[in-house]
Order: sequence, then structure tokens, then C-alpha cells
Amino acid sequence: MDAELMRLLTSTLMASSVAILLVGLLRKPLRAIFGARATYWVWLLVPVLILAALLPAPSQLLQASSESLAGQIRSVLSVAAVTTLPRESAGLTTALLAIWATGACAMLVALIRRQMAFLHSLGTLQSDADGLQRAEVVAPMLVGAWKPKIVVPVDFEARYSREERELVLAHERAHLSRRDVTINAVASGVLCLFWFNPLIYWALGWIRIDQELACDAQVLAQRADARHSYAKALLKTQLATESGWRLPVGCHWQSNHSLKERILMLKRPLPGMSRQLSGIALIIALAASGGYAAWAGQAAEDKGARILVDMKVRVTNSESNEVSAVATRYLVRSGELPSDMKVPPAAFACTPYLHDELEKSSAWAGMKARGLPLPPVGYILMDCTIRENGEVVATPAVMAMDGQPATIETSSKLRAYRIELSASTSEEPITAAASTRKR
Repeated sequence: MDAELMRLLTSTLMASSVAILLVGLLRKPLRAIFGARATYWVWLLVPVLILAALLPAPSQLLQASSESLAGQIRSVLSVAAVTTLPRESAGLTTALLAIWATGACAMLVALIRRQMAFLHSLGTLQSDADGLQRAEVVAPMLVGAWKPKIVVPVDFEARYSREERELVLAHERAHLSRRDVTINAVASGVLCLFWFNPLIYWALGWIRIDQELACDAQVLAQRADARHSYAKALLKTQLATESGWRLPVGCHWQSNHSLKERILMLKRPLPGMSRQLSGIALIIALAASGGYAAWAGQAAEDKGARILVDMKVRVTNSESNEVSAVATRYLVRSGELPSDMKVPPAAFACTPYLHDELEKSSAWAGMKARGLPLPPVGYILMDCTIRENGEVVATPAVMAMDGQPATIETSSKLRAYRIELSASTSEEPITAAASTRKR
């Protein structure tokens, strides 16, 4: 289990890092072409690639066929037994996971304490007639991870003209409608998981800037004649450094770190709706193709040896003595079944397990409870499931030497089964089987 968790952590770390680097390279060129609102969608790459890394790697069903025969077969239950080998030490993996979990918990606690300290510093919020919250803050902001509220300074009217106030509130309402606070909360959760990755810290800064630019563009799209007043509001609002770092989850009217980019955007004309929609479509297509490539590319990763399984099943109806046969061949890794198997032959599924990979699998605890042994080096444990009308009627297993045939005979109330199978990790038959499928 520790090894599987380490594999998932490593794969998601690599996927998120690649996604962040791609976003870092694309965000400014895309913004220049399609505008800030469309470019914000490029952050979709990060969750898509992480999800692709979490999905099971694709496997291959190479061949499946069935036929009807006549005859009679005797049914006998047989399961092989061998001596269990001692487990390999996983001390290093366990230690690394302990360090990671400690850092993740410490980061989560620190973020929660910062958020609570900031909310406490606001004191008692006072609602006004417009539904705004008043507090001793230096700039308007959106506060609250679950129920965001717009908080403005107590002297809001004294600081800004009427038009500037309308623009500032439109900006904060844009954050609210775009659910930027929720996105920031999720990003903070990702930071807790990958606290050791410096790219995550850069990404948090980039995503905040892109949020501000996207909201600026949304406001200007509605008030194209208010660029001068909007620039004045930006210049008036210099958020105090202390308040800025004390709000890890929220959206504040910040202008200190991205003021130059925001002022430059005010000088440029906004792209038309058709160009923005084209940019969003391009980014969604890029995310989808990138996610698919990341998922499909898992087959090429070193996740254990590939196993070629050849299986022939003969089924005898106990009442009519009618015999049917099913043959299938598939290429998988330890603990896998092809994702494209259908019934039949999915009613006769045999999952191969190697010695080095079985203890890493979540299925190992259940197998030990059933009394199944750990396969020795050079052997493959074939754990089979037989279903009739969707219900499991037998779960036989056999220990087969790598590349050598093995047989399982079992029966249910209505049918008798004989499963002849072989499993091999040798590259020569695997290459030949894969090339035959391509032809």
C-alpha cells in the first residue's frame, strides 16, 4: 500500500509540474492573442493532467473468440499451494511518506491559522444597506471560503468617487460570480499536498494575477468608457503587505504586485467575443489532448513487467451436456485486467499477480484472508473470477510458472468449467502478440 501511495504521489507530482510549466509558458502569449478572460481557462491543464495521472493505465485485449462444442467434461476443484516468501522491506518508502504527510499536515494547519487570524483581525463585520460588509481593512476584498462576502473599508465612500466605487464593486462581484475563492481554496489544498514543490508556490502567484486580469477584463467589457476611472481606482488601492500575506484564501483588490500588467491591459483594446470563444475552445482542446496523452502514456511507464495471458475456457451445461468454449488473450500488468473486456469473456476473468507487485496491491489483504500465498519469484498467481448472470459463482486461483500452462477445474450448480491458461513476462511472445494485433 505504501508503494502504491508513493507511486500515485510521484505521478501526480510529475503531472502537476508539467502542467504548471506549460501554463507558465502559455499564459502571456495566449493573453496577448485571446485576452485575459479566455486565457484564465489555461489553468484547466493542471487538474486535467493530475486526473489523467490518477486514472488506471490503459491495457490491451488482444484477442477474444467463442464457439459451441458437444461433449461431456468432469468437474474437479483444484487450487495450487506454495510456501509464502517473506515481505521485502519498505522502510525507506514509509519514511518518505511520513515526511510528506507531516509536511502536508503542518502546511494545512499553518494555512488555517493564517486564515483564522486574518478573519479575527477584521473584528465584527457590519452590514450596510447595500449588503456589503464594513471592516477596518485598507482595500475591498472577497472573504470567506464557503460563503464569500464582499468587505469594504469603513471609509469606502471617502476614498473613492461614486464611479470608482461602482467599478471596484463590479470587480469583486466578478470574483464572486467566477468562484475564484473556491478555486483559491482548492489551490491551497494542492499546496498542502505538494508543499515540497517550488513550482506550486509560483503557480499560486500566477493564478492570483490571472484572476485579477480576468476580472478587470470582465468589468471593462461592461464599462468600456470607464478605463480612466478604473486606472485611478487601481492607483488609489495599494494593499498593505501585511494584510496581503495574511489572507491565503480569498480575493482582495490587489494592485501592488500586478499593477503594471493591469495598467498595460487598460491601454489595449479587448478582443472580440469570437476571438475569446476561439481561445477557450483551443485551450479546452489542448487540455483534453494533453490529458489523453498523459493517460495513454502511462502504458509506456515502468509500472512493472507486462504479462501476456492466454486463456481458454470450456463450459459444460450440467443438464444438457452442451459445451461452449471461449478463448481470449490480453496484455496487462500485475493486478490489471483489460479495460475493454466485455461479456463474454468477462464472465471468466483471471487477474495475474507477480511476486514483486502483489504486496503493493490493495488486493493483497483480501487474498491473504482467502488463504492465497504470495507467488515466489518466477511464478505468477492467477486469481480468477467466474460469473453467471452477473453474480460471482466461483473464485478459483492457480500458481503458474512463468510461461508454463496451468489448469483450473471448478463447477457451479448449473455448469462445469475448465480453464486452461498460461501467463508470460517474456518479451518475445509479448512483442509477437502485440504486433499480431496491430496487423
